[in-house]
Amino acid sequence: MNGFISSGLSLLDSQELILSSFYLDEETLLADALQIILNEGRTHIPVVSKKREFIGVLGTADIIESLTQGKFDPKAPIASYIRPADWLLPEENSLLFNLNILITEGWPTAFVVDTKGEYQGEFKFYDNLFLLYQLLNDLDFYISQTIEAVHNAVVAIDAQGRIVFFNPSAEKLLSFNAEEVLGKPIKNFFPNSLTYKALATGEELRGIPMSYGELNTKADFLPIILGHKVLGAVAVFKDITELEEVSHRLNSNEKLMATLEAVVENSYEGMVVIDDQENIVLMNQFFLDVIGVKVQDVIGKKINDISPNSNLPQTLKSGKAQFGETWHLKGRDFIIMRVPIEREGKVVGALAKTLFKNMEIAKMFAKKVMRLEENLAYYKEELGKFHSSQFVFDDIIGESPRMKKAKSLAHRASQTTSTILILGESGTGKEVFSHAIHKSSNRSNGPYIKVNCAALPEDLLESELFGYEEGAFTGARKGGKPGKFELADKGTIFLDEIGDMSLGMQAKLLRVLQEREVERLGGTEPIKVDVRIIAATNRDLHKMVMEHKFRLDLYYRLNVLAIDLPPLRERKEDIGFIAKGLIEKINKRLGTDIQGLRPESITHLCAYDWPGNIRELENILERAIVICDEAWVLPKHLALPGVMETMSLGTEQTLEYALQAAEREIIDKTLRRVQGNKVQAARILGIHRSVLYKKLAKYNIQG
Repeated sequence: MNGFISSGLSLLDSQELILSSFYLDEETLLADALQIILNEGRTHIPVVSKKREFIGVLGTADIIESLTQGKFDPKAPIASYIRPADWLLPEENSLLFNLNILITEGWPTAFVVDTKGEYQGEFKFYDNLFLLYQLLNDLDFYISQTIEAVHNAVVAIDAQGRIVFFNPSAEKLLSFNAEEVLGKPIKNFFPNSLTYKALATGEELRGIPMSYGELNTKADFLPIILGHKVLGAVAVFKDITELEEVSHRLNSNEKLMATLEAVVENSYEGMVVIDDQENIVLMNQFFLDVIGVKVQDVIGKKINDISPNSNLPQTLKSGKAQFGETWHLKGRDFIIMRVPIEREGKVVGALAKTLFKNMEIAKMFAKKVMRLEENLAYYKEELGKFHSSQFVFDDIIGESPRMKKAKSLAHRASQTTSTILILGESGTGKEVFSHAIHKSSNRSNGPYIKVNCAALPEDLLESELFGYEEGAFTGARKGGKPGKFELADKGTIFLDEIGDMSLGMQAKLLRVLQEREVERLGGTEPIKVDVRIIAATNRDLHKMVMEHKFRLDLYYRLNVLAIDLPPLRERKEDIGFIAKGLIEKINKRLGTDIQGLRPESITHLCAYDWPGNIRELENILERAIVICDEAWVLPKHLALPGVMETMSLGTEQTLEYALQAAEREIIDKTLRRVQGNKVQAARILGIHRSVLYKKLAKYNIQG
C-alpha cells in the first residue's frame, strides 16, 4: 500500500516524456539543412556530435540572414551556424516541471540531455499537451487514493511509561525500529515526550504541530482511561506532509492549466486534437468561431462529422507529420500542419494547427521564400564562379617540344587523382597549368582553391589552411572558420610557392597528405577531406632537401607527378604565338585595337632573355600598346632592358627607364642567386625587406 501511495503521488514526476528523436549531425551541409527547414517548417533543429553529445541548435533565422547578406555557402558544414541553446532540460525532470519551464520561460521547445550530456530528444510542447490532459485525469484518481490510504503513526505506552505499540508508520516517522523500542521507557527515546505528559496528567493534547526532519505532522496525545484509572497513553501522528504537497500541486496544476488554456485559446492560430478513435478531444475558440459552433457541440464527435474533408484520420493511421497542406473549412482555406501524437511509441492521437491566420499572410510568406530561393540560386552561381578554375589546356600557348611534352603530361595527370608538383621559374604559367588540370579532371565541378604559401606568416597560414574553432585564439571569429582544405573538399587545392613553407608547416601538410584529414586550430576532432593537391614552386626542392630546408618525406609525397615548365628564353619559337594571344587579351581589357606585332618586333622580342618569362612579356606588351599610336607594335615601342631599340623619347625619360631596367635586372638576378629567399636578397641588396617587396610589386617580379 505504501508503494501504491508513493507511485500515485509521483505519477506526473515519473511519467516518461514524449521526445522527438530528430536531429542533425554536426557535419550536415548547409544546403541539406536548408532543405529540411523548407520542407518541415522548423525554426530550430537540434545538432549533436558523433558521440551524440548535444552541441546546440541550428536556427532558421541565422541561415536566412546569411542568405540575405551573401555569406551562405551551401557546401559548408553547419558548424559555424550552431548556436548554444539555453533550452536544455535534464533527463530526470518531470513532465509538469518541463511544461512549466516552457511556459514561464517562453521557450518554443526544449532539448533533453542526460547527466553525460548525451542528447535524448526534443521535448515538444504540443506532443505533450494531449498527454497532460490524460495525466491530469489520472492524477485526480491518484490523489483521492492517496488521501484515503494515508496511515497515521501510532505509539502507545502502558501505565509505567513503557512502549507497548509502535506501528510501521511510526517507525518511518520517528526513525526507530519497533524491536529496539518496545518494552522500554518512552523517555529513553523522547525525553520531553508529550505522550508521557498525557499519561501523567490524564489530559488530552490535540492538534499539536510537530516536525520530524522533512515531515510535518499534527499529533494527538490521549490518555487511555478505564473508569478512573489511567492505563496508559497513545500518540497519533497525522503526517500532513503529503497532504500539504498534494495541495500545493493542485494549486500549481490549476495555475498551469490556466496558462495552457491561454496558450491554446489564442486568436492567431487554430488548433484541434483527436484521440485514437478519431474523436475530437480539443478544439480551440479560433476553429469554433470559424465553424460557428460551441465547444460542447464538437467534443467527442468524429472529426469527419464536423469537417468531412479533414485528413487528420490519415495522420492518425500513417503516423507521419504533414506540413504546408491546405484545409478547406466552412468556406475558408488554411495552411496547416498535421502531426501524430505519440505515447510510448504508439500513436494515441493527432493534432492539426494553422501555420498562418489567413491566406494573405501565407501568400506573403510564400513570396519571401521564393525571393530567398532566387537569391540562393544566384549566390550558388556566384560562389561557383569564385571557386572555379579560369583556364583550360587550349589557353596554354606553345608549340615547342618541351611545352608540348609538359601539356601532354599535364593532361594525362588530370585524369588521375595523384598529387602533382609543377616546377618552373616565376611567370612560366604554373598557376595556368593548375587551372587547366582541375578543369580537365573529374573534379571540375568541385571548388578550385588557391593558396600562396609565401604570402602569409606561418601562424596565419596554418589557420588559413586548416581553419579554426571559436575561441581558438584572440580575435577568432564566432563559430570558427573552415580552412582552405575544407573549402576545397571534392575539388582541388593549389599550393603555390610550396618551397617557401616552413618546416613546421611542412610536417602538418604531410599529415594531411597521409591521413586525408585536417584538424582545426583549437579543435579536437579530425575532419575528413577529399582534395586533389597541386603544388608549385620556382625553387630547387631536391637541393633544399639536401640542405635540410625541405622535408624528404614531404618531397616524395609531392613529387608523384612532376611537370617541369620551360622558361620563355628556352622556347623563343613560341614568343610570336604567345604575344598574339596576349595582345588580344590586353586589347579586350584596355579597349584598344592593336592589330599585332610586326615581324621585326618579334625578332626584337626574341633578342631578350625574359627573366620574368610570360608575365614580363605581358607587361612589356601592355606598355607598348598604351604608348603605341599605330595599328601595329614596332620595335621602337618595345622597351627591353639590354636591347638598344627604344622609342625616341626624351633624354630624361630614357635615362629613367634605363635606371629602372637596371634595378629590375639586379633584383631579379639576386633573387635567382638566393633561390627566391627574399630576406637574404634584401640583406645582399642593402635594403629593408619591405622596400624589396614594394620593388617586387613595382616590377612585377615573382621571387
